[in-house]
Amino acid sequence: MRICIYGAGAVGSFLAARLAHAGFDVAAIARGAQLAALQSDGITLEEADGTINARVKASRDPADFGPQDAVIFATKAHSLAGIADAAQSLIGPDTALVFAQNGIPWWYGHAFDAPGLTPGPLARLDPDGAIWNGFRPERAIGAVIYSPNTVVRPGVIRNKATRPAEYPLGQPDGGADAATKSISKALEAANIKAPILEDIRREVWAKLIINIYGAPVCTLTGASVKGSLQQVGMDHIAGAVMAEGVTVAKAHGFDLDVDIANYTNADKRPDHKSSMLQDFEAGRQMEVDPIIGCAHDFARAAGVPTPVLDVLLPLVRAKARIAGLYGDTA
Repeated sequence: MRICIYGAGAVGSFLAARLAHAGFDVAAIARGAQLAALQSDGITLEEADGTINARVKASRDPADFGPQDAVIFATKAHSLAGIADAAQSLIGPDTALVFAQNGIPWWYGHAFDAPGLTPGPLARLDPDGAIWNGFRPERAIGAVIYSPNTVVRPGVIRNKATRPAEYPLGQPDGGADAATKSISKALEAANIKAPILEDIRREVWAKLIINIYGAPVCTLTGASVKGSLQQVGMDHIAGAVMAEGVTVAKAHGFDLDVDIANYTNADKRPDHKSSMLQDFEAGRQMEVDPIIGCAHDFARAAGVPTPVLDVLLPLVRAKARIAGLYGDTA
């Protein structure tokens, strides 16, 4: 099976290493120092139970690889519009198109009705429809990321999680076609749990409720999830914004059972920096809107009060803008 990982950063390189180690024909799209490292030394993946080194084909140009059996897009959400045209060289009529991004995905409004949605692309994420029209939502396979990865240095990824990585999959319309089944089977062969869910949006919200506090709290404090929650009063802020997220999810039809006390207990949270903080520190554009901006939009449309998110969102946007790491769409 030929699998291309588009965006071999922390998450993408983890997937590429695991899949290549399992024997799949893996190509990776990367750039800069990361690309150079992959081409010369492959990917070194440091895990809790050992280290693996995997060789993959790597290039900046997707045209070097031709049509694939599957393409897993592990780029940041805001990068998808800029790669939609170039990625077409990887896509055949039966290619599985998997989108592994944090937050509300670009395909969220396809075959779904809820407050704040209109037919077509989300203006906050895809204002000119480049992603929607370039990839088509009926072909999308959503993937929710449960796997904490960090780029230690170019070509070296660290994943010290003590539980197996998990990437639940699902199509926006609730189906499970052959392409979805094939990529699920491949991920499972690479020791990555990949259940196919009937309603992937529910899982999107379940993960978003975690990120809705972890992303802004880590970014604003500059500390890991655990380190942030160890500061006096931060558990209260985190719990309050999680509760707001749960209420917004309910307005979209998802009644989530979330153990907020568990998630805001510093002793039970990882000493891992959120992906948003990692991006800020690396000078990369931050996924502010997919993770917290869209949830705020949905809350306004549904008439759900979010006093804590009302404060956190402008603070994070300001921090990103001042650093030149926020792509304004509104």
